[in-house]
Amino acid sequence: MDISFNIKYDDGVRRFNGLDAYYGAQSLFAITQIMLICFNAFLNKEIVTKATAAKGFWLVAGPARKGSWEQLLHMVITDPHLISLAEEYGKQALYDLTKWAMGGAVGIPFILKNRKAKNIIKELRKKNEDLLEKLDDAVLRAHAPVKHQGLNVHIMSGRTVLMSFNHETLEFIETEVIEDETYVISLAVNRFNARTGTGRFIEAIDSISIPFWPYEELSERQKVALADNLAKVARGVYDPLNVIVSNVVSRDGRLKRYRLHGVAI
Repeated sequence: MDISFNIKYDDGVRRFNGLDAYYGAQSLFAITQIMLICFNAFLNKEIVTKATAAKGFWLVAGPARKGSWEQLLHMVITDPHLISLAEEYGKQALYDLTKWAMGGAVGIPFILKNRKAKNIIKELRKKNEDLLEKLDDAVLRAHAPVKHQGLNVHIMSGRTVLMSFNHETLEFIETEVIEDETYVISLAVNRFNARTGTGRFIEAIDSISIPFWPYEELSERQKVALADNLAKVARGVYDPLNVIVSNVVSRDGRLKRYRLHGVAI
């Protein structure tokens, strides 16, 4: 199975006039990290912090193409078991999962419709680990040519764009507005730290997760409710809680995280 990606840098808010070697190297290194961490999660069902911990496959750089600036990356799977898994899932499921992960990191939700892709996310949920929070630093570094040169970065499969990093996605990462209005919403817990009261919520068992932090210290009863709900999600059960939240949004109004004001018990 040939799994490959084409990384393209071209006009953004400024015209393309060459890719700065320093920012380009930062960006390509970060995108390679994103791919290794994501595919290790998809194939090995293990969410690693360091890309070098990925097992059974590696990325090979192909020849760059002329024009704007493009770099080919080929996924080489060496482990026979992972080869069989990748063939079982199919390229479309793996590409959809890549869009889901990268889109979630920059506020562009991608709804998974592929059954095999949705099942992979369900399996990862049971480990009480969150893929998206492992990608934050790498996604920011992948924006280096966007921030410093005004370019756009496209991660492509063939000529199909899986994700674009641009001025809008950079703004989502770097800016936020804290809203005062509170409301009640039904959400389940995907990550929770009882000591800090921080964690991540999901709207469905296979949805992207949204971080939250407490507006004020949570009661022990509320912490227990959040921890119990996390345990349900780990068993593959989606049984949402009614929580009182306010939004933290990007400058253009996209949700970045929740402030948790309480749990309606």
